[in-house]
Amino acid sequence: MNSCKPSDEKLQKDVTTGVTAISSAVSSTVKKGEVTLSGVVNSEELKVAAEKAAAKVKGVSKVINKIEVQLPKPVEPVINPDDVLQQTIAAAVAKGGDAFKKVVVAVKNSEVTLTGEIKKANLQKLMQIVNEAKPKKVNNSLTIK
Repeated sequence: MNSCKPSDEKLQKDVTTGVTAISSAVSSTVKKGEVTLSGVVNSEELKVAAEKAAAKVKGVSKVINKIEVQLPKPVEPVINPDDVLQQTIAAAVAKGGDAFKKVVVAVKNSEVTLTGEIKKANLQKLMQIVNEAKPKKVNNSLTIK
């Protein structure tokens, strides 16, 4: 008696509802109660979750998971060139007046080296300024007073 099994159209509707709740990038087809999932997601967890969502629909006999996982490319950090670093940090240090007057800034290969003296109370602000300029590395050789 096939009348007890839901039609492929009904299964398609139910599977689509469940799968698109996981990811709109996943599509499905249903044929004789078998669901084929396809699309591209950015994690293995989404792929598995979509398969589980399809499998729990009443009347689905089998799930064929053809979803591809493409991990997002890591974002490369922005590292400013030497001239930009030197200008940006020198301007900020000059603006800091007495707080940074004994600080010497050197830049080479996008690495900032800090030498000289600074009061402990001003160190955090200086490090924030330097890091916001986006160097590759900060070498802190300051003497803290």
